[in-house]
Amino acid sequence: MDRSFIEQQICEAFKGVTLGGGVSLGQAQVADRCGDGLTCDQLSVLAPSEITDDWTEVPTSDLDSDCVAHLDAEGLRYYLAPLMLGVLEHYEAGSMRVIGTIAALDPRSAYGETRFALLSDEQRSAVACFLETLPAFVNLGTEDAKVVSRSLRSYWQRYL
Repeated sequence: MDRSFIEQQICEAFKGVTLGGGVSLGQAQVADRCGDGLTCDQLSVLAPSEITDDWTEVPTSDLDSDCVAHLDAEGLRYYLAPLMLGVLEHYEAGSMRVIGTIAALDPRSAYGETRFALLSDEQRSAVACFLETLPAFVNLGTEDAKVVSRSLRSYWQRYL
């Protein structure tokens, strides 16, 4: 498989996905700061200027935040495609975008498999192919390579 095939698979699998009622990156940034004293209702109305209906339009700079860990299942489903595509396009070991993306796909993380609940089989297959082929397309750092291998082996491999 070549990189363009994986990119196309990701784009097709996540085509039309919107944020819905999920946690946005802006909300995740606030949650990362312990909510700054905001209630859940106040948090839900934050960042109305964020793009929530077309993940292909989300600016790359928005994805560079270190708040992927605070996304819920809907938020992860919405941002996962541009995050994976960003890792393929510009892998930088140690960047919070890369660490957050790879960690989000680890079923052994604090969230376990719960954040994968909303993914369709087609989306799960795209994630599995991404993880399987990533080492061929980028020179993974040692820790990233361990997490990718472990995640594939313990969960995603069944979707290949």
